Amino acid sequence: MSKLMDFLRRADFLRGYTCDRCGREVFCYPAQRLCERCENELEENGPRVCPKCGRQTVADGVCLNCKSHPPSFFVGCSAFVYDGEVAEMINALKEGKRRLAYLLGEKTAERLLFEHSKLLKTAEWLVVPVPLTERAREKRGYNQAEEIARIILSELQAAGVKVSPAFDVLQKRRETTAQKHLEAKSRKENVSGAYHVHQRKVLRGKNVLLVDDIMTTGATGDECSRLLAGAGTQRVLFCTVAATPEIP
Repeated sequence: MSKLMDFLRRADFLRGYTCDRCGREVFCYPAQRLCERCENELEENGPRVCPKCGRQTVADGVCLNCKSHPPSFFVGCSAFVYDGEVAEMINALKEGKRRLAYLLGEKTAERLLFEHSKLLKTAEWLVVPVPLTERAREKRGYNQAEEIARIILSELQAAGVKVSPAFDVLQKRRETTAQKHLEAKSRKENVSGAYHVHQRKVLRGKNVLLVDDIMTTGATGDECSRLLAGAGTQRVLFCTVAATPEIP
């Protein structure tokens, strides 16, 4: 049964020639994975973003969240604002539509290369997805952050960036509450101790591209980056498909 389910999930990736979101016919799939209407409804991150965490800001400069709680990662980058169409697609990816990882991963890699091409191409990187607990992964059948990370890895390699997969260096040992439901003080407590570095030697002296689907508070990226830094990494670039914007 497990082999059959895995085959069906892989087959889902092969669907094409229609918009990944609404099903309208797309004539140049997979170069274009969305129809024109759905493509226009995506809210790209910007035009102003925090130079530290990468979220959309209400004014130029570092966002208030980074000023009050500076994150452990070197810099963050997100392709979209977490709202509307993008939020729906990320939720759909989590609920079984694995083929959406192609679209979301490609768009995120495109943004990475646009914002951080020089940084990426002047060093070698390990791609590390934020993990799920074993129980959560078994329930879903996959880790959405890992699916996105695979596409980003492929796109960056095609662009000449020296990247390698390191998908098992982080582990998640316990479940956590969704960060958006917590007050600021509780966010760090929620993720503290939830993650664990599994292969410290692999990380020593390396640059890491940490990949997740969403950045809400930034606490998950901060905690994972703190652990990666403790294992001897040089710098961590925290990359997500979407980020919640700064609240005015």
